[in-house]
Amino acid sequence: MKYLEKFLKFVMVVSSAVLAIVTFLQVIMRFLFKMPVAWGQDIIRLSFVYLVFLGAAYCLKTNDHLNIDIIFSLIPNKAGKILQILINIILLGFFVFLLIYGVEFSKTGITQKAPYTAIPMIYYYASIPISAAFLILYDIEIIINQIKNIKDGDNK
Repeated sequence: MKYLEKFLKFVMVVSSAVLAIVTFLQVIMRFLFKMPVAWGQDIIRLSFVYLVFLGAAYCLKTNDHLNIDIIFSLIPNKAGKILQILINIILLGFFVFLLIYGVEFSKTGITQKAPYTAIPMIYYYASIPISAAFLILYDIEIIINQIKNIKDGDNK
């Protein structure tokens, strides 16, 4: 799991860097030289898509996603832990849905090409099942840890 997380971080850093550099290049070329870089839009879209989808998986792993915990403050601690497990099981079902239908959706990109770079759209669409696989792995890890915490009587 440690190597997967490092790979995820690496791809996110590269996507961020490419996104920033190409966007900056687009702005410079458009406003200073009045000649936008046509291929820039395709590269920006590709970088952004992977940054967002893989960022969602990373946020799940690090527990940095948006969380509304007012309900958890209103119910007893053990019930809150059980509710968190239930929520993560529902999320796991959604992530499996994303994986299955993300693969099917990605297949539609085999024959489609990005407008300027002619990159097959499958590379764009594949971000969905790839991130879903990370989300599934991380969610299973979270569920296992939550169950262990209940069994151990841990009050974390």
